[in-house]
Amino acid sequence: MISGLAVWGGAGWLIDRWLDTRVFLPVGILLGITVAIYLVVKRYGGPPPTPGATENSRTPGGRRSRPRTQKGQR
Repeated sequence: MISGLAVWGGAGWLIDRWLDTRVFLPVGILLGITVAIYLVVKRYGGPPPTPGATENSRTPGGRRSRPRTQKGQR
């Protein structure tokens, strides 16, 4: 995460020196932190699922699926 901050902050600093401004250094630092956090979450995933919740017990919309019955029975 520190390397993202350093790389993008350094790029912002270089652009600031080149254009004689003071706006790109903070933008580069924020961009570096944001990208670093995104990559860490993408790599290691989000928080673990809640206990007791199984993926098979719910439909994609979040509603419980109806129990399956024998053909012809209701």
